[in-house]
This record gives sequence, structure tokens and C-alpha cells, in this order.
Amino acid sequence: MTHHQANIATLLVTGFLAFGASTADAQLVDEVREKLRGERDLRRLEVSVTGSEALLSGELKNFWLKHQAIERALEVEGIETVASEIIIPPSESDQALAEKVAEEVQRYPYYTFFDYLDGVVNSGTVVLMGRVTPERDKAGEIFERVAKIDGTQEVRNEIRSLTPSNADNNLRRALAQQIFRSPDFERFSADRNPPFRVIVERSVVTLVGWVQGEIERRQMEQIARQTQGVLRVINELQTIQ
Repeated sequence: MTHHQANIATLLVTGFLAFGASTADAQLVDEVREKLRGERDLRRLEVSVTGSEALLSGELKNFWLKHQAIERALEVEGIETVASEIIIPPSESDQALAEKVAEEVQRYPYYTFFDYLDGVVNSGTVVLMGRVTPERDKAGEIFERVAKIDGTQEVRNEIRSLTPSNADNNLRRALAQQIFRSPDFERFSADRNPPFRVIVERSVVTLVGWVQGEIERRQMEQIARQTQGVLRVINELQTIQ
């Protein structure tokens, strides 16, 4: 009799705990869904919760929406991890996606002569690299623009923001004046996206990008070396010819 009573008591307690967990999970599901309702494209996602983990599933257009869905779910108190089964329809090819990434970077209004960006695309995953000036969150803004391209499966942001420095800012202005006054490069003075870039960090100048030939490559290095305040010049310019 006692044995039977013990079993019944155990079942009652287990059932009560399961009911309590189920109720708590259902409440968290509602809270996650409420967070997702703030973005129209996220409303159609399926949500389930087990303990402190939310599972999101469905289809979205790009990595930015997926990123936003996960971030919003993590804002819910009680959700510690988010698993994703979200599907993003792929771009037609990595080459097509790379071209769209390059276009978005070029259209970014704060991409200057003193920033340098590079990247690779592999199976829809975009890796962003480079260095940018620190007056605003350029790395974050470029990440957002690229992540919003339809077909992006993932975006890894390895862009580094340079250290703020008044001395470096002064050097940038001096270098721009010297380079674009040169007969070899004055044709680029009104070009928002010249084929070459000048990176300045702690008074060290790195030249990157493309020039017409070896003469221009050496000429730009000489201009940089002769600019007052430059400690060292690293010439990584490549030639078209």
C-alpha cells in the first residue's frame, strides 16, 4: 500500500512539474513572438522554447533579419540561448553576391580615401576585412548594409577601427593635399572612390590599392615619405600594367 502511495505521489509531483515547465515555456514563446512582431518579416517565424533555449525556424531573405530575430529573442528575460533553423534562400552565385557587396560598400557615404575594405564570399558567407577611420561606427554600419543583401547566409565582421588620433587626422589632410596636387594623381582629386587608399595609424602610412604602373607606385611612396610627420611608409600598392 505504501509502495503504491509512493508511486502515485511521485507521478503527481512529476506531472505538476511538467505542467509548470510547459506553462513557463508557453509564456516564453508568447514573449519571444511579441518581440518578433516589431519587425514585419519576423512575424512568420515559428517559435518553440525548452527551458531557457528558444528555437526559431522558418524562412527569411537575408542574414540581417536572422541576426535581428536572434537578438530580439535574447532580449526576453529567461531566454539564455537561441538555436536557429532559419533558412535563407541562397544568392544565384558567390560571384553575384560579391558584386552586390562591392556595390554596397562603394555606395556607403562615409567610405573615404583613408579607409580600406576587402572581403571574400564562400557559399554565401561574407567575410569583411580592412581598416576604417574611427569618427563613427563604420564597421557596424557596413556590416548592416552587407547583411541586408538578399541571399547572405552569414556575415563575419573583421573590419578594424583605427585608433583615434589628432596627429593622424592632421597627417591624413596633409597626405591628401600632397597626393592630389601631384600631376600623376590630380585626375583622382574629385573621385570619391579612387583605386588606391592611404591608411594612417600612429603616423605609419600604408599604401594599398592599384596604380597604373611602377612609376606611379614609386611616386606615391615618395610623396608619403616626404610628408612631414610620417614615421614609416609601407607600400602595398599593386600595378595594373
